[in-house]
Amino acid sequence: MTYRYLIAGMLGLVLYVLTSVHAQAQSEAATSEPATTEKSSQTESSNQDVSLDAVLSAVKADLEKSKARLKARESEFTERRDTAKNRMNKAIAKMQALEAEGRRLEGNFESNRVELDDKARLLKEKLGALKELFGVFQQNASDLIGSFNGSPTSIQYPARDEWLEGFANRMKNASEVSSVDDIMGLWFEMQREITSSGDIVPLRAPVVTTDGKSRERDFVRVGTFSLITATPKPGYLYWSAAGQEVVELPRQPVGSYPADIDAYLSEGKGLNTLSVDPTGGTLMSLLIQKPTLTERVNQGGLVGYIILILGSIALLLAVYKFLEISSITSRVHAQQSDLNNLRPNNVLGQLLITYHENRHVDSETLEMRLHETVEKARLYVNRFTVFLKIIAAVSPLLGLLGTVVGMINTFQAITLYGTGDPQTMAGGISQALITTVLGLIVAVPAVLMHALVSGRGKGVMNILHQHTAAILGDQMQAQELVSSRAEPPQGSGPVPKSAPA
Repeated sequence: MTYRYLIAGMLGLVLYVLTSVHAQAQSEAATSEPATTEKSSQTESSNQDVSLDAVLSAVKADLEKSKARLKARESEFTERRDTAKNRMNKAIAKMQALEAEGRRLEGNFESNRVELDDKARLLKEKLGALKELFGVFQQNASDLIGSFNGSPTSIQYPARDEWLEGFANRMKNASEVSSVDDIMGLWFEMQREITSSGDIVPLRAPVVTTDGKSRERDFVRVGTFSLITATPKPGYLYWSAAGQEVVELPRQPVGSYPADIDAYLSEGKGLNTLSVDPTGGTLMSLLIQKPTLTERVNQGGLVGYIILILGSIALLLAVYKFLEISSITSRVHAQQSDLNNLRPNNVLGQLLITYHENRHVDSETLEMRLHETVEKARLYVNRFTVFLKIIAAVSPLLGLLGTVVGMINTFQAITLYGTGDPQTMAGGISQALITTVLGLIVAVPAVLMHALVSGRGKGVMNILHQHTAAILGDQMQAQELVSSRAEPPQGSGPVPKSAPA
């Protein structure tokens, strides 16, 4: 069929070429001059015969070439087909062989599974009570792994965890009977941990510092409770169970703990006092989170700072007034011991000077002058004292204000983040409590200082009132005496000057 189509195509091409050439010749003949029509027709007819022969020869040559190419391609195709067929036959044979092998292996697998189940059932029957024993071993090994991970003795014995994990897996699967050496090894690890809990061992190992870098340091393991070091400064370290590494505390606990460590490490052998954490780091982590005094004050916020400023002002005023009134009191006592030498540098001297300047006036005028002097002295003695009273009254109110602000912040945190994380509410609660405490801390001493200063001032004023009352009493008594001497006796007339003696 392929040859037929090809030959038909070639014949069609030849006919098309011949038709084109013939049409072109007719067109050229129609446009030529009449005089040369006959001669040109003969010439063109001969040329046309020559051209058709050449075209036919070329077509035959191309046809032969095409046949040769087609035959070569056909032979190549046949060869490839045979090769592919052979490969396919081999693949089919291999597939059939693999399927047969798969069926055989599947049969072996099924028989092996049945045999394995029988063996497992037989092993279970043979183990009997030993399986419970293996379960106890596995449980103890698992518990020891968790305990050893959190123990600082892992610094010295890092390979025991791997051995315990392998032992626990063998006991869990019950694939083999544990040997006496395995059981003795489990007992040995337990006994070694118990013994190590009472040892105090100096060690040198990498320590992760607060800047995140690992540095070699010397430290001392105190049983299984604490790790202490003297470099670069005395303090505690802790064993990180998660990272299996020694880590420096973010900060040391406040108090005498670093000093105790320094004394313990410097005294050497013997009985010494040292604080340890029996919980394995829980108490220490809580202790270092305890805020310092500065952090407590900062938790109060702006209201807390205002309360502290008022407290500082109250303290300065109280000290100033105490010193001032003490000076006034000492000068008043000095004046009392020397009433003949009046000095104007004290309130009692000013009072007595006022009396001497107005002793010839009537009692009412003298009383007014003396009361004026006493009132000036009272204002001088009690100046600034009212501020202590105001601060004592305002400080608790500011503390209450801080409490309200802190609770508002707490409720806002609850609204934004919910109640799942207590840390989000800690800031507002701390502010609420600290401001109340600061307000009371300032108010109570302010009340006491106000009472002390007022009491000292009242003592001075009592002295002035006593002297004022004494002066007025003496003045009134003197005036009454003068009046009684100036009046004549009742029932007797005036004695004439010329009366006989």
